[in-house]
Amino acid sequence: MPALERHRLGYVDHTYLRADNYAAANPHLIAKQAGIGFAHALGGGLVAAIDGMRLVVPVPSAYARSNKKYFGPKREIAWLNMINDQAFGIASKIVSGTDRDCLHALDVISGPGEGRRADVIVTDTGSYSDLVFGLAHLLDKEYRPALADLPDQKLWRVQADADYGALNVLARGRLDLGKVARWWPDILRLVGSIYTSAVNPYDVVRMLQRDGRPTAMGEAINTYGRIFKSLHVLALIDDKGMRRGKGIRNLQEGRHDLAQKVFHGRKSQVFQAVLRGNGRSVGSAGHRFELPGAVEHRLHRRCFAPATGAGLSGAG
Repeated sequence: MPALERHRLGYVDHTYLRADNYAAANPHLIAKQAGIGFAHALGGGLVAAIDGMRLVVPVPSAYARSNKKYFGPKREIAWLNMINDQAFGIASKIVSGTDRDCLHALDVISGPGEGRRADVIVTDTGSYSDLVFGLAHLLDKEYRPALADLPDQKLWRVQADADYGALNVLARGRLDLGKVARWWPDILRLVGSIYTSAVNPYDVVRMLQRDGRPTAMGEAINTYGRIFKSLHVLALIDDKGMRRGKGIRNLQEGRHDLAQKVFHGRKSQVFQAVLRGNGRSVGSAGHRFELPGAVEHRLHRRCFAPATGAGLSGAG
């Protein structure tokens, strides 16, 4: 069959199945999926989850690093990606397997992506830090990380002599809002630079954290972030549904399983050399990572559109 001959398939692969074509197609796929009734039943697209998928890279790669915690001496990368509550990936980044997710979470939140931008960000404990709490809320995002050892979390107070009743034991941290006030004009300029993409959020976080010894501005943003961390912990204590928080994270785990079956053969290995950090610009590895988005769209169209009367003529 001429259409399935090796040279024809090779031509299609090299000409059409490219990262820039996938990036151009994704906004249309997301827009189409948003019109499916089942997608509306899942959510409004304003809640998103960030999580990483760790992959072994057996070939030489600039971004692969060994991480004994997960794969022993093998070198790995992490595909840090964001999925909205309509089950569609809207942003991603390839990072070194040794970096903490929190160093790159803001890159995924504020970086270029497709579809409606989420207002609520759900993450696991690896993407949590007081600094990210502060910067995320300054960027007008409601940040909801999962917190390990919730009973041991420390809340923060402004007034040392304030009486919070049963919460006095928890509220044992003291906030110095003077630090925030002194650095507030510089903080606003920094956040404006992140919002306009004048600076890279990853570089900002590294500069402010300085290997666990935060700068004066970093400590001021940490103080600001602890206000919202305390409110988040109180919300977790009060809301059983938020404590469970499994809905959108289950969607993301399902997407990771799909990605492994479509691309990695369930062995969590990538044999293409990853040369750049952006998920849209890593050659064949990058655009094949985005393939599950197209598969998800096709599955939603075939499985759910007939039942909801929201069929998409000519799509898929």
